[in-house]
Amino acid sequence: MRKLAPFILVAVLSACARPSDGPSAGAFYSTVDPNTKERVPVIRLADAPMTPVMPQALSYAPTDQGLSEMRSVSGYADTRLRRGDVIEVTILDTGEDGLFSSTQSKTLNLGRFTVDSAGTVTLPFVGRQRVLESSPEALQSRIVSGLKGSAVNPQAIVTVVEKPTNGFTVNGDVRAAGRFPLTARKERVLDAIALAGGASSAPSAATVTLIRGHKRATAPIERVMNDDSQNVYLLPDDQVYISKDAPTFTAFGAFKSVGEFEFEPGKLTLAQAFGRAGGLLDDRANASNVYVLRNQTVYKPYPGAGQAKMPSTYSVTSKPAIYRVDMKDVSNLALMQRFQVADGDMLYATNSGMVDFAKLFTIYQKSAPSAAAPLPGSN
Repeated sequence: MRKLAPFILVAVLSACARPSDGPSAGAFYSTVDPNTKERVPVIRLADAPMTPVMPQALSYAPTDQGLSEMRSVSGYADTRLRRGDVIEVTILDTGEDGLFSSTQSKTLNLGRFTVDSAGTVTLPFVGRQRVLESSPEALQSRIVSGLKGSAVNPQAIVTVVEKPTNGFTVNGDVRAAGRFPLTARKERVLDAIALAGGASSAPSAATVTLIRGHKRATAPIERVMNDDSQNVYLLPDDQVYISKDAPTFTAFGAFKSVGEFEFEPGKLTLAQAFGRAGGLLDDRANASNVYVLRNQTVYKPYPGAGQAKMPSTYSVTSKPAIYRVDMKDVSNLALMQRFQVADGDMLYATNSGMVDFAKLFTIYQKSAPSAAAPLPGSN
């Protein structure tokens, strides 16, 4: 009996406080939702949804206007000339004599000119002209008047090429952030992103925020691409900020590589996620009890959704769920190639029972700590 006493003591201690770096396999079956106090079901991988439970055409809540609340009917339309603006001037003469009598062409491009700090430009044939706060049409008339006597039937075309003072900025997760001028093309949000070299992340993993004065609005880039009302015109001094919003999953427990991993939504299976985490530790993991913890997204249609005045809109809630993966079952390996990982998923690989049992013996095998040596010179 005395020989069995140490083993009985070890068994009692292991039942009370078994050393471990996480929950055991059995703990998952007694998990309770802290909000509803309901038991969280543990679902076999064979009974799990192989694709995310999402409506075919998910839209947004009626209160979520996105970038459309910044909508401008026709974009920036102020063409008055200001300091720093660049104009291009072309003159034409349909007469047989005069300015173009010695040339075959009836058109002459005078080139590009910048409005200086005094608000003037110096043009060939017509000299120095004050153009500050003037319209391109008014400058055309003055050029035509200045050409009288040199041309028989002169005409002029003034085009505003650049308006640096009426620019916008693009920052954040783009390849070439900077300030860009608004032109006569009336740039919109997607134009701004293209001018900045495009977003560094995939459209499904990036968000655009438009800041205009004290107002701001945000929408996923994918929504801006699919909904033209979100691709609003830009106004002077608008700020476009691109932020990375990539989905992630985390791996803990007996994986070779634990941590947080980014992925592209809808393009990562559970098998690939295991590969990202390096697979299981052979000397630690219990391959029969690997779990995926998920806040399962639940979509519920709003009242009246689907009618002509209100397209299909959904409320989004979440409900916790746990999926058990038995990697010793060959059929589970096939299912892992179909099961889609969702944003926020947590993968947990439990330890083998023998591993935790061995830890317990390691604790009792440690020698008692000895007293520290006295400091030199101490009594």
